[in-house]
Amino acid sequence: MNTEEKLRLISRRLDEVIGEDRIVTILKERPLKIYWGTATTGKPHVAYFVPMTKIADFLKAGCEVTILLADLHAYLDNMKAPWELIKFRTQYYEAVIKAMLTAIGVSLERLHFVQGTSYQLGRKFTEDVYKLSAMVTEHDAKKAGAEVVKQIEAPSQSGLLYPGLQALDEEYLKVDAQFGGVDQRKIFTYAEKYLPKFGYQKRSHLMNPMVPGLTGGKMSSSEIDSKIDLLDSAETVQWKLSGAACDPSSPDNGVMAFVNYVVFPILENQSKPFELSSGQKYTSFETLKADFIDGKVIGDDIKKAIIKFLNVLLDHIRKKFEAPELQELAKMAYPVCSEVSHSTPPVCNASTKQLTVEGLSLNDRLHLMSRNLAQSPPTTLNTSLNHSPHVLWTVPVTGRPSVGLLGHIAKIRDFLAAGCQVTVLASDILSHLDGCQVPWEVTMHRAKYYLELIKDTMSTNNIPLQNVQFVKGSDFQLNENYALDLYRMTALVTCKDSNDAVSAVLRDPNLLSAHLYPDMMALNEKHLQANIHFCGVRYVPVFEFIKKSLPLVDGVPCIHLAGAEMPSLLNRAPLTPEEDFIDLTEQESQIKKKIKSAFCEEGNISFNPVLSLVKIVIMPILGEERFRVTRSEENGGDIEFESFETLEEVFSQKNLHPGDLKNSVLEYLKKFIHPIRKVADSPNMKKMLNLAYPPPPKKTKGPQKTASNNDEFVPSKFNMRVGKIIEVSRHPDAESLYVEKIDIGEDEPRTIVSGLVKFVPITEMQERMVVVLANLKPATMRGIKSAGMVLCASVSDPAAVEPLQPAPGSKPGDRVTVEGYEGEPDPVLNTKKSDALTKMLEGFTTNKSLIATWNNNILSTSSGPLTTASLKDAPIK
Repeated sequence: MNTEEKLRLISRRLDEVIGEDRIVTILKERPLKIYWGTATTGKPHVAYFVPMTKIADFLKAGCEVTILLADLHAYLDNMKAPWELIKFRTQYYEAVIKAMLTAIGVSLERLHFVQGTSYQLGRKFTEDVYKLSAMVTEHDAKKAGAEVVKQIEAPSQSGLLYPGLQALDEEYLKVDAQFGGVDQRKIFTYAEKYLPKFGYQKRSHLMNPMVPGLTGGKMSSSEIDSKIDLLDSAETVQWKLSGAACDPSSPDNGVMAFVNYVVFPILENQSKPFELSSGQKYTSFETLKADFIDGKVIGDDIKKAIIKFLNVLLDHIRKKFEAPELQELAKMAYPVCSEVSHSTPPVCNASTKQLTVEGLSLNDRLHLMSRNLAQSPPTTLNTSLNHSPHVLWTVPVTGRPSVGLLGHIAKIRDFLAAGCQVTVLASDILSHLDGCQVPWEVTMHRAKYYLELIKDTMSTNNIPLQNVQFVKGSDFQLNENYALDLYRMTALVTCKDSNDAVSAVLRDPNLLSAHLYPDMMALNEKHLQANIHFCGVRYVPVFEFIKKSLPLVDGVPCIHLAGAEMPSLLNRAPLTPEEDFIDLTEQESQIKKKIKSAFCEEGNISFNPVLSLVKIVIMPILGEERFRVTRSEENGGDIEFESFETLEEVFSQKNLHPGDLKNSVLEYLKKFIHPIRKVADSPNMKKMLNLAYPPPPKKTKGPQKTASNNDEFVPSKFNMRVGKIIEVSRHPDAESLYVEKIDIGEDEPRTIVSGLVKFVPITEMQERMVVVLANLKPATMRGIKSAGMVLCASVSDPAAVEPLQPAPGSKPGDRVTVEGYEGEPDPVLNTKKSDALTKMLEGFTTNKSLIATWNNNILSTSSGPLTTASLKDAPIK
């Protein structure tokens, strides 16, 4: 066959093809690689002959075909296939599909089967799932799966993961195209949107029409009367088809659709006509349909012919399944009894060995465990100390290590003194899932730096390390068992429960990753076999989630202890992030400066960061030693405090001046931080620091380029801002224009007119994050004043325009700069000449990685580079 003939065979009877040009290019060079996936849920039925006939076409056209037995997808879709049955159902599906294909005369030579869990639990695939979840909003994920994932009142998290897994399948199966029903179109467009963000190529998509069931709706395994099972007896087939409606007033009924999409394709491949009992023969469905509408053929005759045809076809499969091993497999995959045994949860992850600590009574140990917490511990803490406690300390690594860590390290000292084993967990993957605050390529370096710094801090404070282990989340959260537990949990936990747990905890709770966050916090307890979990007090809602959800995957929730967290040093918004806290390795001059500017109003104990430093950091580190405030004799002389409550009372009565308190706090912090900073200044730690917090891209050689008074253009002249479209409508006087209200971080949204109607549907414009050139002189466009321009990548052949996409985590108002050109923008661009803006935009293009650039310098916000969905090497206008 030539290329045109192959394409005709591949695309015939399809409802839609996306990416046909890519298919043609590949067919000219080599066989096309296609995959079709099927979730191994209910029993396959005769509608499965629809994809089988297309697979026959693909094979006839010389394609290489992979059938994905999507066992993991089956479970994620509302647990239609219980874990205990998935293995048997996967084997059953493969046996049935092979029998179907041989029944219609298809060779299995260029066909192979792949089980989803053979790669979907692998480290690299799991890594991509995490990264994808941090890019995608819950809204987009829900929209993509709307036609495929069963919509219920309290949807589980798994329905949000389903589209992403199917998209990634395309890359991991190394195919050129995916084949499926037209109901999967939104998943296919989701794949086209997000795969390029990983550097993976777009695939083409082949869509079959949906075949209605015999009762009129979709033929479904869950609706017995709507489908004919492949192993139904001849009598059952006759009964189901005889009762089906086939009236010429509704010529697109389920019976006629079955004739069109199942019977005729099979007969055509066999070079046989469709023959009625009356002797009438048809070689095309269109002719049969016309005669049916005109009354020349009656529905009962058509049904009788189908019954005869189908029973001949199914007889091959029935005989195949007379084999004892296949009969046993069918029973194992679909047991008559609906009850499936479930494993019982373990009684406890921790050792039950009786524990005694030399020189300490149970009350002493309970005191050590309970002191300096943000909340009173649960009563169960007492009984847990009868056995060997294993404490898990979760440490987020989103920002720079702050002095607040010292308070938690002091708590770890208490746990060790009370006879506990301690695991310090640096949450690298979770810190990426928290609104992409840590870039993926940096996460493991960041966690390694945190752990090393914590070790050094413990050593400088004479805290023994022999009962402490240090782990990164990535050490175990990419493992197969962990991934499998995570998928199980997403199928059991509702989106509402996870959203409630993190809505006040994470930076962007609208991302898909926000739903995985509490699941993973729970699974960490199970997989690290802890029985006490300690972290900051802001995680209390997550602790409540864990209590409810971890037993669903046979885990035992820990006892949860919440440590106090440092508030901001200021009573105003910080001008820079660093102004807000004291780094654990801060230089003395900076400590002094920050303590001096810290809010500490005389007598104010309701919000006082300096007092908080004493309570959360200094007193816990001092332990039994008293806190001393040094002051002159005329101010009352030195004063010591045995408890924070006493200090707070004295300060509230204005018997302690803020200046004296600040001076003492400064001296303590200098004393605590000095040995830590000394260790952090070692060459090895500096190297780790640079990897954990990579410096910004190097600026171009020579002096910093800034805007000048001459005509030379530099991109720092542009005031490019991230914007969010909060309202969009069609221009009342121009069909090709949108009128948008865009929030770019100013007091009021800007009105901007854009010519995007032909290229971007209005539904995709609403709530979209865009990039706005904000210092253009306002211009009137068909009667409406436009105060800026939405920057887009565009090509002319074929015409396509795509708005630039800010990096995940970007916020309205964030400035977009060009690498090496960070000068101040012009207040208003000089565009008096008609071609001025066109000349300024020269050099702005996307590159082969879909990243926006100016003369090969990357455009970015503080959250990362700007990208476009699909247009490579395209001018930006």
